[in-house]
Amino acid sequence: MVSIWLGELSRELPPSVALDGFDISDEQYPPEDWYGENVSLSKLDIFQPLPERLVGRYDVVHLRFFMTVATDDNIQLAVDNLTAMLKPGGSLQWVERDWLSKFPNVASKSDDPHTQLTCYLKQKFWSKTSWINDLPSHFQQAGLEVLAHVAESPLPIYRKPWNDDNMMGWAPIADRIEDEEEREWFKDLHAKAATNAARGWYVNWDLIVCVGRKPVA
Repeated sequence: MVSIWLGELSRELPPSVALDGFDISDEQYPPEDWYGENVSLSKLDIFQPLPERLVGRYDVVHLRFFMTVATDDNIQLAVDNLTAMLKPGGSLQWVERDWLSKFPNVASKSDDPHTQLTCYLKQKFWSKTSWINDLPSHFQQAGLEVLAHVAESPLPIYRKPWNDDNMMGWAPIADRIEDEEEREWFKDLHAKAATNAARGWYVNWDLIVCVGRKPVA
């Protein structure tokens, strides 16, 4: 995701613009000759102390899709570090998917497979994600001026690929479930949800966009 977006930007922006991408692992980065000379990809754990070389370095910091990474317990640390990466007057742009709020906290056996899976994952792995709809307050705590905070439904053409992405991303979670009966239940529901998705079932979630600016002085 990081390299794809920066690769596209490198074709739209002049070569003088430096484009640095970060992820906690570099295992999925493509070969360097696949993207522009002004693109640099390296490793960074945003929940650890920020390297001095990155402090006050960027005009714009853009981040997206941290729902499975950040929790209510560590989100402020991430926002603080991202803010520290900005030059005075620089902007932090955050794009997040909000689909958990579309589902109840607890599902019944009569609910559709996707709802049952989502509620299970919400309780088991993603219980602390209220920060997604509270980004402005975290921006303000970091000293940023909130310029925009909007929720928009993606275009219909994204419904299938995004649901396919969910199905692919959820499949390996079964390996993290220790109880055998629970694991088989998860696999069975996942197969049924994938079948429904192939028939056109989708979640009409929102994209949350929050933009903040660091004070000049």
